[in-house]
Amino acid sequence: MKAIAGLLAQFVNLPGIVGAFLAGLAVNASVRSKPGKDKREFLANSFFIPIFFAVTGFLINPVQFVSSVVSNLSLALAIVGALLLGKLIAAETAGRVFGYSPIDRLTIWSLTLPQMAVTLAAALVAFTTFNRHGQRLVDRSTLNVVFVLTLTTSILGPVLTARFAPQMVERQDLENVRPPNSEDGNR
Repeated sequence: MKAIAGLLAQFVNLPGIVGAFLAGLAVNASVRSKPGKDKREFLANSFFIPIFFAVTGFLINPVQFVSSVVSNLSLALAIVGALLLGKLIAAETAGRVFGYSPIDRLTIWSLTLPQMAVTLAAALVAFTTFNRHGQRLVDRSTLNVVFVLTLTTSILGPVLTARFAPQMVERQDLENVRPPNSEDGNR
């Protein structure tokens, strides 16, 4: 289905990855609790996702990637910093509105950091799309900055979550174990 959607997307002058992405969304919505869900997840995890990352990996020339990132280091740092700060502000705001503790808010922040599938897909679509003058919508150096963003956040998110989540669970366990109240013992 994803291959057909990819071909249909190319037929209407959209990158194949757009069609495959939309087909993935449609399949996910249609078989949420059906018997084929396990088989679909196995196929996606063992076939489609690795192929997507392999194809993406072929776009990276290591020497050009490093030189591009070094020459655009300020842009890479600005984009990664803006994402980290923006996600932190969003987690803090939502956490305060709903009355979450500081460690809960940090855990929310760390869980929302990783930027992989949609970010990478959108960057690849922009890289493979040309305007009417034959120029790419996103040049290779900007694509490389997006690779840095996805790599940084996909590492940083789980590392921070592994640090904050146990503290959150420990705090909740301490709240659940309360000393007996003297008023309750008299009843």
